[in-house]
Parts: sequence; C-alpha cells; structure tokens
Amino acid sequence: MNPGRISWLGGGADSSQRWLAYRGAFEGPDVRLHYGFDGWQEPIQEIRMETVEPGFAVAEINQLDGHIALDCAVGCGDEWDNNRGVDYRLWIGFDALDAHLHVSGGGAGALGIRSLGMAMASAGIVAGVSSWIDNRALDRVDLSAARLFPLVWVRPGETAITEVKRRLTTGAVGLKLHPTVDDYPADDPRLDPYLEVAARVGCPVACHSAPGDADPDHIRRLAERFPETPVILYHTFLGPEEGRLRALEHALEQPNLYLETSWCRWQMVRRLIDGVGADRILFGSDASIDGPSHYHRQPPNVEGSETYNDGLLALVKSLDRETACKVMGDNARRLFNLNGNSHG
Repeated sequence: MNPGRISWLGGGADSSQRWLAYRGAFEGPDVRLHYGFDGWQEPIQEIRMETVEPGFAVAEINQLDGHIALDCAVGCGDEWDNNRGVDYRLWIGFDALDAHLHVSGGGAGALGIRSLGMAMASAGIVAGVSSWIDNRALDRVDLSAARLFPLVWVRPGETAITEVKRRLTTGAVGLKLHPTVDDYPADDPRLDPYLEVAARVGCPVACHSAPGDADPDHIRRLAERFPETPVILYHTFLGPEEGRLRALEHALEQPNLYLETSWCRWQMVRRLIDGVGADRILFGSDASIDGPSHYHRQPPNVEGSETYNDGLLALVKSLDRETACKVMGDNARRLFNLNGNSHG
C-alpha cells in the first residue's frame, strides 16, 4: 500500500483543538488514528476517524496545549498506514520547511521523490528547497505536487548564463554552489557572472561549506563581493566545531551571510541562534541522503549522536514560538521569496 498523507485541517496556530486530515487508501467506520505527542511520549492514544468521502478521513484532536508535535499512524482493521514504517509527524503551531533537500528524479531509491516524500512526512516537513548535481533531474519531477522549490546547480565556466536566467524565471528560487564536488574555490572569480544574475533577480545563493575549497573563509570573500545578495552556508560547516564557530564569526561580521543547520546537533544550532540571531539561521537536513528514515535513522546520523527528529524536538522546546517559527521555515520563506507561492 502506498503511504497516505497527514495534515492539519483548519484551526489556528494557538487553538486548543485541531482537526487532522488523512488522505489515503483507508475508508469506512473502522479507520482510527493512533497517536502520541512530542516523540510518542506516553500516554499513546487512539480515536476513530470520520470518513468524509472515499480516501479522506478526519479526526478532532484535543489537548494540544503544552505540546509541540504530534506523531501518528492510521489503522483500519488489522492493517496500518504508518508511512511504510517511519510514521507521520505534524508540528503544532507552525509549518516546517527544510531549506536543504536533494531529489534526483522519480525513482524509489534513497534520492528518489518517493523516498523524500516519506522522509518529509515522518518529520512534519511540509515543503522544502531542493537541488541536484544535474538540473535536468528535477525537470522530471512534479515539484509543485511535492511542495519543492528548486535551486539552479551552477558550475563556473560550464553552466550557461542563459540556462541560469531561464530557470530562475521558470520556478527556480536560487543558486546552488558545491565547490567540493565541482573542484573550484568558493571565491572563484568565475562565479561573479552568476552572482550578478542572482543580484539582479534578487535571489539567494546557497553554497556547500566544508574544509578545503568550500571553507567559510572562501565563502565570506564571495559574499563580500556581492553584499546585497544573501549567501547561505549550507551545513554552516561540514566538519569540526572550529569551522562552525569560524563560520559564525564571519556571519557576525558579514551581514549577508546566513547559516543553515544540516548535520549540526541541536545544541550547536542553539549556539548559532544565540550568536548571530534567529533571523540568520535556516533549518536544513540534507534529506533524503539516508532514504525514508533520514530524519530518525538508527544508528543516529547527526554526528553519530542524535536523530533529526529527536534533535528538533529538543531545539523547538528550547525556543520561544517566534524564534522556532523563524528557524523552522519562516526565514527560508523570506530569503527564497516563497511567501506568495501556494505550495510554500
């Protein structure tokens, strides 16, 4: 059975009761919702769902106050829709957006759109910003249906400026640079024509950050040449803590630098927020590099010590609601100009 889709149906962000909607294969009087809060904490509850029409059922959820996330699966008789084993999550009070996703096409492998969809549903991610080394791979995916916004992968001296302009006018929301994969320093002057296009369009530039050619020192020099263009350090720094703290220092001194949090433990994310302010931090995860279980893989995949799902619960609990909303989606929507888009 293909997994269904779980979402909130109406209700305000601070409502004490909400309606949950299920769209999937189950229907009839035996459909039930099995759920818990904040990482399946006890007590686990189960209620009957009302089938509105074939493939569409709803349930009223009470007692949301004091909770930040709802985890669930849907049952019907002896069968379960548990998102093919990775369950469903919904955040309470905000819509989470992942600013760093990858999809390589419509296949079922770890980087296929089906794997990414299951991973996103397991973490309550309603939309995301995606890229892949071959821009044409994203052309084969219905990005709107998947609630994904593409970046244009740029290789200096190889990617045609005309292609960049065309993609930015037909749905792409920014540029993606990967100096490590494509073997060039992040401050390579050959990037300037592409950054000039980004500056004219008003879109951000996301750059892989890691030791070597993608070091934050290089990325800062690129940002200095284009001070009006937001430059996002993907991963903040994919390496030791020293590099992340250096990236933080650069962001403090260079106001168009932004830090994205993939593969950072939640305590480091909190340190970045406290250091540069909530407006400059974007949640991202690099999904679905680890397939459908990306956000809660065992053994833990975030520095070998925590899962994204557990880390995000701890992070959001530690933040006030306004800060959590910014980091978990609002900042990305603002930078990538997504607020007017129907699937953002």
